[in-house]
Amino acid sequence: MKMLDYLFAFIALAGLLATGWWGLYQSPQRPANLAAQLEQDANAALAQNGFDWAHVRMNGQRAVLLGAAPSEDAAMDAAEAVLHAAWGGGVVLGGVTVVEVAVDPARPVSPYVWRAEKLADGRIVLSGYVPSRRIAEQIEAEAARYSGGILPESHMQVAAGSPGGNWQGVARFGLDLLSELDSGEVHLMDDTLRVSGLAPDPAERARLSAKVSTLTAPYRGEPLIHGLPVWSALHTGDGLVLSGKVHSDEERRELLGIAQANYGGEVIDQMELAPAMPAGWLDSVRAGLPHFARFRNGEMGVYPGEGDVGLAVEGEAPASTLDYLTQDMNSAGGDWPATVWAYPVNVPVPEVDGIRFDTDPAASCQTAFDAVLTANPIRFDPGSAVLSRDSGAALDKLLAVSHLCPSDLILGVQGYGDAETDPDADIALGTARAEAVVTFILASGFDPARMSALGYGPDQLAQSIDAEADRAANRFIEFRVLTRSE
Repeated sequence: MKMLDYLFAFIALAGLLATGWWGLYQSPQRPANLAAQLEQDANAALAQNGFDWAHVRMNGQRAVLLGAAPSEDAAMDAAEAVLHAAWGGGVVLGGVTVVEVAVDPARPVSPYVWRAEKLADGRIVLSGYVPSRRIAEQIEAEAARYSGGILPESHMQVAAGSPGGNWQGVARFGLDLLSELDSGEVHLMDDTLRVSGLAPDPAERARLSAKVSTLTAPYRGEPLIHGLPVWSALHTGDGLVLSGKVHSDEERRELLGIAQANYGGEVIDQMELAPAMPAGWLDSVRAGLPHFARFRNGEMGVYPGEGDVGLAVEGEAPASTLDYLTQDMNSAGGDWPATVWAYPVNVPVPEVDGIRFDTDPAASCQTAFDAVLTANPIRFDPGSAVLSRDSGAALDKLLAVSHLCPSDLILGVQGYGDAETDPDADIALGTARAEAVVTFILASGFDPARMSALGYGPDQLAQSIDAEADRAANRFIEFRVLTRSE
């Protein structure tokens, strides 16, 4: 019996030693193992809750939250997710005890754009930038409430750069207006809320337009609320659809020909003949349709009703397409008011494929601008600062590259003259050419504080690029990328 007691005592001692060894070296409560587990859990919680900009490093049970936070709200929400990532917190329960917020401010995006679209079936699509994930969730809940509990399709991204004030309140105000339209879109770009859409009743259009205009500073509202169009062109997944009324088969064939000559896909004819059409409408459509056919998306409509908007163009297109559309619509004249609510989109730039903009951004951006201008020189009408329309593709690519360059870089546009007699005239012409390019880029919403224009004569051009081949190619524009300290 005594031997049996000794045996049990030995087994108990061995178990006690093993438990002590595991508790000291292998238990999750051991400081090193506990910190590793908490760090893993915290980072998983951040990813699960949409805080892809943040990560955590653990110092024991103390979490340090790192990353580029788009807003103070976003940082606080991320810290809250970390605090509750594992167990209940505290020394005994083994969770995160304290979250130290050591985030950096994220690079602001500009322009700061948010959109909500109401489709004909009542569904709502949300996209663009929001200051925090919490605000995004509140907007999604509001949109679901307005659409009878149907969850919205959401493509919103958290980003820094919101204009401040009651941004969320303005977005929710836009959703409230959208809920009263049959279909439409609210578009909040920086401090301007644009509301467009369909309201067939004239009195309702007037009421909603007045409501949009009540938005108070620092924000402002712009309405484009219209009735049913008598004629329209619409970009769809199937092609470019022309619908509504025309006066004759000759008008139908003319509009089909314009669309087919400028659109890269199928043009679908749903137009019908009508004995009477508003006078002068066709001149405005002739001017705008060639450019609208090149849009990425959108609608062009003729709205002749009482108190209606006239002719309106909405959608997205490369910046040069929007510029030429506006020019031609303005020169068309006539009694039809024309409203263009369209937004520039970036184009592909294969010339910069392979350039890493996150390593030495200034040098990378300079290389990118040089590559684009070498392959796509900017041209002007002879002896003038009027941009030639065959430079549109090059201008669009330069704009796309400028959006790839960090906001702490300054873009200097250098223009060169070509009249080799009067140096003063050459410099003035070079300056005007540089300003024309800067004006084109700023029209897309680019920050004017990041751009400058300088003019030079043709002698400086030869010294600057030291290549007669470039002069022969009329390389009258160059970009110089500078840091703010230069």
